[in-house]
Amino acid sequence: MNEIVNTTTSNTQMSSNLPKLLVIDDEPQIRVLLKEFLTDHFQVTLGATGREAVDLAKKIRPDLILMDIMMPELDGVAACDQLRQMPETKHIPVLMLTAANTSIERIRAFNYGADDFISKPFEIEELITRLQSKLKRARELGKVSEMVLTLGNLTLNVQSREVNVGGRAIDLSPSEFGILHLLMARVGTVVSRKEIMDVVWENQNKNDRLIDAHVTSLRKKISAFDGDFQTVYGAGYRISKKA
Repeated sequence: MNEIVNTTTSNTQMSSNLPKLLVIDDEPQIRVLLKEFLTDHFQVTLGATGREAVDLAKKIRPDLILMDIMMPELDGVAACDQLRQMPETKHIPVLMLTAANTSIERIRAFNYGADDFISKPFEIEELITRLQSKLKRARELGKVSEMVLTLGNLTLNVQSREVNVGGRAIDLSPSEFGILHLLMARVGTVVSRKEIMDVVWENQNKNDRLIDAHVTSLRKKISAFDGDFQTVYGAGYRISKKA
């Protein structure tokens, strides 16, 4: 297991003020290591299957979920899909922990609501930074600037994190919500992939293809939008009213 983590992080007593992190992995050794090294920063709850991920998320309402993809009974992608369909868990950021470092697997997971990936093997300090960054970003996107953004039949409520198209509620992952929020706040303006990366992923080095996968998933989910959702080739994306 030495290749999994490389750190000298020490443990301290867990505080109830720490954010709640749900860790799901079918390998007992990885679960033990993750709890040992993350309890300085999070209240860690462990689970071993995708089914447990869904049940525990409903019960404890974690601030973040770190979940393996390849698991028996219910894999991480299917579990993520179920989480996105439930009102009480649909906005929880989900980071997938995986050794299957392929674009196909990542795009599949993004299409079912995953927000980010951590590849095995990983450095624990990088993992902590990524988790904290994702949590900070989710909280910032939840702050109220304009309470409600409306464009045609598309409505985004910043406080409740609800999106409606033509009066129908749309379930978005936190990253999809962040992208749509950014586009609607900049209506009529081309938003580059770099700007999306800077705002939604806090400058993490995301592949353009993976950002495009998020946008493709978002576009499908709001397909009933009566305005324009354009890809401006070589520049980025723009959302606007119909001409």
